[in-house]
Amino acid sequence: NRYTLLFLCINFLFSDGIVETGSFYSGSLDENRNYTIYLPEGYYESNTEYPVIYFLHGFGGTNNSYNAFHSSLNSMMTDDTIIDMIVVSADGSADLYSGSFYTNSILNGDHGDYIAYDLVSHIDTSFRTLAMKEFRGLSGHSMGGYGAFRLGLYHSDIFSSFAAHSGPIHLESLNNPFLINAILIEAFFGPLEPNNGPMTLMMFGMSAAFSPNLDNPPWYVDLPMDSGGNVNWDVFETWQAHDPYLLVDNHLETLAAQNIYFDCGNQDELQLAPHSENMHNKLVEFGISHTYAPYAGSHSGSIYQKLEDSFEFHSNYFSTIDFGQ
Repeated sequence: NRYTLLFLCINFLFSDGIVETGSFYSGSLDENRNYTIYLPEGYYESNTEYPVIYFLHGFGGTNNSYNAFHSSLNSMMTDDTIIDMIVVSADGSADLYSGSFYTNSILNGDHGDYIAYDLVSHIDTSFRTLAMKEFRGLSGHSMGGYGAFRLGLYHSDIFSSFAAHSGPIHLESLNNPFLINAILIEAFFGPLEPNNGPMTLMMFGMSAAFSPNLDNPPWYVDLPMDSGGNVNWDVFETWQAHDPYLLVDNHLETLAAQNIYFDCGNQDELQLAPHSENMHNKLVEFGISHTYAPYAGSHSGSIYQKLEDSFEFHSNYFSTIDFGQ
């Protein structure tokens, strides 16, 4: 009857993928980790194998912090803007200081290996994936943008496409008066402690990833600045060993074969726009093909629109790969 037909039409127009949560044991972290997975509509009624995008959340988040993008996946797959794919949201949180920066650390644990090896292996063995690098991508926002660029840089044998949204991808640029003053204001002439405020907590989180020091209680990190706003250049040099901008030079051959996207708003509150601009200029200098998409906006205000851009970016790339290779 007409009511059944109307229901079927609505169901078709607003077809939904399947969203599930799961957990698995990560040997790299020696603990169980959660993830959220989006499966295309009809996944359980087919034998199709799918490309996979791994999404990395921002500082202070979890695997469920950006679930709103699932509705974008529904609409984009329904109207064929993107091909059917699996999207896995990882949990990059850390017990100390809220975020891991997806980096191996003697303090936080080996969060880079957990994503690149443990999570990818678990997803490939638990779901029907196209289990090869050509059909794996990374997208991330903020801390996750850093993680996507870093993991893409180091693991070209695992991921062939990566997209960094509003990421701190040139750590040297973090040494600027605006950020230093913001941290000093949070301290209000007191000592630098992680609970002073969000900017200070983020500095501690980055220090746990880039300059951990198990012999330096009570925080077990070396900070890149002191309570007077003076930069500790020895610590900052340690941070630079984790700087995607500086690491490009040693990965030119693999970067040339990868599908690279990054963006940032020109009103980013964390002053991250120069990071992407500097990275763009460097990749141009070395002749590395990439998509750089600056826009008018803030750090997070346009993230879901930008995620749609990177999902389409990955999809277009996956569509060019010969399945028989």
